[in-house]
Amino acid sequence: MNTDPLDDESYLWDGTGPVDADVAQLQALLAPLAAPPPDDLPRLSLPVSAPLTRVPWRSWLAAAAVAVVSLGAAWLAPRGTGGGDPWRVARVEGTPTIGAAPLARHSAVAAGRWLDTDATSTAVMFVGKIGRIEVAPGSRLRVRTAAPGDHRAELVRGTIEAQIWAPPGQFVIDTPSATAIDLGCAYTLTVDAQGRGLITVQGGWVGFEYDGREAFIPAGATGRTYPGRGPGIPSYVEASAALREAVDVLDLAGDAAAQAVPLAVVLREARPEDALTLWHLLTRVDPTLLPLVVDRLHALVAMPPGVTRDGVIAGDRAMRDLWWDSLGLGTTSWWRTWRQQWNEGR
Repeated sequence: MNTDPLDDESYLWDGTGPVDADVAQLQALLAPLAAPPPDDLPRLSLPVSAPLTRVPWRSWLAAAAVAVVSLGAAWLAPRGTGGGDPWRVARVEGTPTIGAAPLARHSAVAAGRWLDTDATSTAVMFVGKIGRIEVAPGSRLRVRTAAPGDHRAELVRGTIEAQIWAPPGQFVIDTPSATAIDLGCAYTLTVDAQGRGLITVQGGWVGFEYDGREAFIPAGATGRTYPGRGPGIPSYVEASAALREAVDVLDLAGDAAAQAVPLAVVLREARPEDALTLWHLLTRVDPTLLPLVVDRLHALVAMPPGVTRDGVIAGDRAMRDLWWDSLGLGTTSWWRTWRQQWNEGR
């Protein structure tokens, strides 16, 4: 029979079992906060699309400890004075470091300082008042800016899981191969040792951008990024394996000869919902292959009024944007507004 209170979570969930000293101390800290907060305190709400899973009690303990500090700071801070929107980080497992110094339990995160997790450590980072980031082992992440409406971080390696419940455009992650602009969502982002990125979106959608090259990735889709090339071609996780494998080949294919065979696979395998992938091919394939993409996309989602075959083939961006808007995945004008704002803020 296991008698170690660290391994018996029953006290945390229903009040039975061995009393854990840390949990009891946390209860005492939280007790004065049981009453509803004043009207001017922020209220956090998770996106309804976020998956609900039972989180180990140590993660909740770390999150609650930071919440105590954050709530206390909010009550004590002068009202209407402006100022920053600080990030905080809490240790979950192992010994993450902040600025090369071990993170004991939780800490504020100053802009410019690196959070590192080794192979056995994890952490959770609170993005001001707008979201949270779970930082997996082997990751390196830093805050670049932390102000109301202006949250920017940089991930140079490793994996994060982000849940952002702020209005669109308030959170940005830079990677070695692209910038991800959050449009109110939940996603997983991984950067490998070569700087290549992989994003999978669970809710909302994300815009990827690098040197004018764009990718729009909605919930249920995934996309890659490559150093020096930027975002690749997104595809739905539920698309056929043949389509997704062909997309990976197309991402790196350099000319019409290399693109022809994988493109034929994508066009053959595409379902109506895979119009997402075909629309991105309009700016990825060799011009000699573009008519094939336009005709197949039109067969799946007809061109809306104001869009012509010749105009799309000629590269008319307004027509291509109108066609995107007809896919039911949001509007390009929304994306371009936020991208311009963030580019101007660099």
